[in-house]
Amino acid sequence: MKNRFLLASVLSAFALTGVASAQTGSGTLGVTATVAGSISLTFITDVAGVTLTGSGTSAAVVPFGTVSMSGGSVPAGVTKTVNGASSFTLSTPFDVRVDLANSASTTYTLTATLATVDATNSWFIGAVDMSAGAPHALTAAGTFGTVVPWTLHLTVPASEAAGSISNSIGFTAVGG
Repeated sequence: MKNRFLLASVLSAFALTGVASAQTGSGTLGVTATVAGSISLTFITDVAGVTLTGSGTSAAVVPFGTVSMSGGSVPAGVTKTVNGASSFTLSTPFDVRVDLANSASTTYTLTATLATVDATNSWFIGAVDMSAGAPHALTAAGTFGTVVPWTLHLTVPASEAAGSISNSIGFTAVGG
């Protein structure tokens, strides 16, 4: 029994010696961040409109497909109006949602600009003629987080040569 007590005492002394001489280190991690306000703009397929390619993103496409003034069909959600013998108009509603984060802005101004001036076709958002390629205010006091419907109208004259029509409309939302 005495040997056991002596062995336990020696082992305890070695164990305490190891703990007493253990190395430690410590440190502090600082954290900094600058939070910037941001605005996101999203295009959404309107329930009555053509299905946007890329709906739910900030880079959607209105796929009118192959259309003609006389006969043919248009995709669901697209309206074709023949304007006598002079032109036809393709129309579809689409929705825009503007969201805000980390800012005290309460409203936004929405502008739109046709990327490339089009002297042949007429491009309208609602009643606003976009064809000249200049920025146009669509709304001066939009409400963040609200889905707002707009309608795109593309009028193609009968004199337009057969082929592809391609352009884009840039939308900009600025918090106020």
